[in-house]
Amino acid sequence: MPSSSRLRGATLALSLLCAAAGAASPETDWTAAARQDIRFAIDTVAARHAGIVGGLPSVSAPLAAGSALALAQVDEVHTEQDYLRLMRRFIAGFGDPHTGIDLRQKTRGWTGLVLDLVDGRYRVVWTEPGWPNPLPPAGAIAQSCDGAWIGTWLKEEAAPFNSASIEYAGTFSTLAQQVMFDAGLGWTPKACVFDLPDGGRRRYALPLQVAGDAAAVARFDARRRASAARAKPVGMTALGKGRYWVGMPDFNGAASGTAYEALYKQLATVKDADWIVFDLRGNGGGDSSWGRRALGVLYGQAYSLQLAEAGGMRKYLIADGATVALLQHYAAKPEFAASKDEFAADLAKVREAMRAGRRMAQVSGAPPASDAPPAPFVVKRPRGPRLAAVIDRNCFSSCMNFVQQLQATGDAVLLGEATIGYSPLGEIARTDLPSGRGALYIPSALYVTAQATREPFMPDYPYAGRMGDDDALAAWVGRTLDGVRSAPRQ
Repeated sequence: MPSSSRLRGATLALSLLCAAAGAASPETDWTAAARQDIRFAIDTVAARHAGIVGGLPSVSAPLAAGSALALAQVDEVHTEQDYLRLMRRFIAGFGDPHTGIDLRQKTRGWTGLVLDLVDGRYRVVWTEPGWPNPLPPAGAIAQSCDGAWIGTWLKEEAAPFNSASIEYAGTFSTLAQQVMFDAGLGWTPKACVFDLPDGGRRRYALPLQVAGDAAAVARFDARRRASAARAKPVGMTALGKGRYWVGMPDFNGAASGTAYEALYKQLATVKDADWIVFDLRGNGGGDSSWGRRALGVLYGQAYSLQLAEAGGMRKYLIADGATVALLQHYAAKPEFAASKDEFAADLAKVREAMRAGRRMAQVSGAPPASDAPPAPFVVKRPRGPRLAAVIDRNCFSSCMNFVQQLQATGDAVLLGEATIGYSPLGEIARTDLPSGRGALYIPSALYVTAQATREPFMPDYPYAGRMGDDDALAAWVGRTLDGVRSAPRQ
């Protein structure tokens, strides 16, 4: 979300966490609920996760480790918080946001601070005005929390519940932004020691406050999300002579389909452009055809389809009735109209594989000649503008697929910050938990490409500033493109 959000008068709608959290009824048997749901989650991942069926060690190893840990701890679950932590930790252990869980958690509380990792230090980047208890000022540096260095606190108390592995460049920044907010997980510190801008050092207690009404919840949640960068709205604007900035904050046809149709008309009017810059900040994915169609407008449909295959991609789907139902569901949704023929072709191949008794159906790409991963290739860009993309830690899933297509032009430039690791999975199916307390989200598709599993996409030109500062970022992009050589930087 844009970083200009401000919680005006938030304290008027906040009350102490213990007064507003609302405990579950004393009759709830959390041990039984946890045992039932974790066993179901383990079995569902083992049976219906495309990474397991496709033999990916990056999925089978976390399943084995997470199952052992969860089953060893299930008898220690006695409260709702225990239950939430057990379920979230198991799913987060896969380190891949394609494997998810919705436990219908509501934002419970906030300490009044937002931290971020800035220049190697965990700094206060926001302090809520009028907070009921004293808070460190903006610019203060978190030195320790509950007796442990802040980095250790994040690793031990927050990272196990986060689906982005700690190996990625932006993960600790994201954890720092999140850890002062609680969603029932009990991961906020009770007190932290801060080095102050005036050279002093002070310990601050950090009791949680929670929003007491719907309006306050909305403001509260806006502040929680505000640190994450988000691309400009879907559309095209000028970025100087011969350059255009194209906002692609999502590939969600239900939310942005109308805007994308208008964008394609804008792109069709572009003549003699030098650069098209795709702004992909915060694009968590959806239907990659929205991006591919933009390339089709610029260079022709045939070329855009070549780019879609240039990563050497082979796509597999689990061959069972659940996948049939999932494809039928997608095909019936209006926001996926552009991919309807593709879903129909996939459906036919899944049914064929089911009749043949195969566990997976290859629905695209050439048959594999060996166990070696496919090799990428470049499809020389026809006459037209050169491409650039602004990426960040939240470019994921079909956003990454779009980046692969851009790279296949041979001279596209990536700017910004590293993404989290590439996930070779997709086509997410929802399965309700037997307790009725939430749902699992499990991928049904496996993609075999030249990009290694969990490998981040790295910018050719890293940005040292704040990714959410639109004006500064756009100015930097303009200056950077001024100096880009005729061949992409290695």
